[in-house]
Amino acid sequence: MLTHRDVESGMHWAVSNCARWSVFGPGGMPGCARFGTVGASLGWMVALAVVCSLAAVVIAWLIGQRRRLHAKLEDPREQASRALAFHAYHDTLTGLPNRAYLMRELEEALASSRDEPLAVMFIDLDGFKSINDTLGHEAGDTFLRAVATSLRSSVRARDTVSRFGGDEFVVVVQAYGGMENLVRVCRKVLDLVSKPVNVNGQFVAVSPSIGVAVAPQDGNVAAALLRNADAAMYAVKETGKADFRFYEEGMLEQARERLALTVELREALQAGELTVEYQPKRNLRDGTLAGVEALARWPHPVRGDVPPSVFVAIAERSGLIHALGEYVLRSVLGQVRAWDAAGTVVEYVAINLSMHELTRPAFVDTLHRAVRSFGVDPTRIRFELTESSAMRQPEETLRQLVKLRSHGFDLLIDDFGAGYWNLSHLRELPVGTIKIDQSFVRGSSSNLADREITEAIVGLAKKLNMRTIAEGVETEAQAEWLRDMGCDIGQGFFFARPMSADAFSRYVDPTMAYAG
Repeated sequence: MLTHRDVESGMHWAVSNCARWSVFGPGGMPGCARFGTVGASLGWMVALAVVCSLAAVVIAWLIGQRRRLHAKLEDPREQASRALAFHAYHDTLTGLPNRAYLMRELEEALASSRDEPLAVMFIDLDGFKSINDTLGHEAGDTFLRAVATSLRSSVRARDTVSRFGGDEFVVVVQAYGGMENLVRVCRKVLDLVSKPVNVNGQFVAVSPSIGVAVAPQDGNVAAALLRNADAAMYAVKETGKADFRFYEEGMLEQARERLALTVELREALQAGELTVEYQPKRNLRDGTLAGVEALARWPHPVRGDVPPSVFVAIAERSGLIHALGEYVLRSVLGQVRAWDAAGTVVEYVAINLSMHELTRPAFVDTLHRAVRSFGVDPTRIRFELTESSAMRQPEETLRQLVKLRSHGFDLLIDDFGAGYWNLSHLRELPVGTIKIDQSFVRGSSSNLADREITEAIVGLAKKLNMRTIAEGVETEAQAEWLRDMGCDIGQGFFFARPMSADAFSRYVDPTMAYAG
């Protein structure tokens, strides 16, 4: 089938050769010179006439073909057909090749470059959802287009950059020339995608997690390479995000295990199989009960007790963190109401708050309605937010925390000292209590630096008119040391371990036996 390019090149050949034969005869001799000589050949004149006639016919045919092709290109039906063909293999938002195009190109590349190295980079944008939630989907679309531009500029024209879906991108790097070069490409992608983007006058940024699989050792078909690159990407998320990792043996099995746990956690939340335990907090000055911390537990019927560090991380990655947070909140509110009815005095319950929950614009309003529906005073519910989470998006965190505080909820900074705290942000946050990271308390008996850091945190809190809680208190000596330096509240195994609601009722009732 003739294309527009075929027709144009054919016309160029016909015209140039007709002109050449009109001026030059065989062997490159000037044709006009031959007509001017006495030995001019009548046969040559006939041949020239035939050639020119054939050339004229060819040119006329090509002109006709060009007109028909031009008319076809302008035909609305043809334009619609071309548009459909383009959209079938390209992402409408970014213009990048889509998943279908990538799979086809990757299979072809694997088949044609058996001896050349080929790598697949699976890229996920950590925190992208918060851009959609806080700035709107139009801002999210603008950001994705900027990421697409950054990815195109980070690799060569021969490499394939694809939007795989949502906030996931895939880059196929061919003939990269050695692992050192591939590492440089990964770092370049990481740096460019991490740069802040101006979205409607506001700079926003995310941290990409990149998993890399290399053919043929990590797979010699497209599906296997993508699956292994995806497993490597999830391994990055487990170790802190904003990095890249190459696929290693066992990553795929870990990914399957995470998927199974995600499904089981969803079912457990729907069936109400998770429980909540409560750990008392004691005033260090007089030993009275200050409050309790609510701690989610997952007693799996087959796996046994799944650690919170495991299922909370799975909930955050899978989007189940909102359901988990609501589950714990409603369990706590129902228990506070039951304790009130039984005459069990509990001043407040502290609940751990995930940064992912704070990114939901309607989070605070939904929370306030839930507390009111149970008839519980908001001042009796306190939220603990880790230092590292609060620092991740300080401006958005501040906005949400101020709104929480305006509804009467008290706020605590958990694990203080374990991260890199900006004191100016600490001063601005509507936080009433600092919770000292347990590593400093536990190390205080053997490490002078831990003791000095703990004393410095208590002194800082006093300067800022904040209360302090020391977690991880395990000995009487630690409790006395903390009390002497002016720490307000202690929490740890020295006072009590986390316990069920019924066990807590026995713990606080002097007439009932409690076996801690």
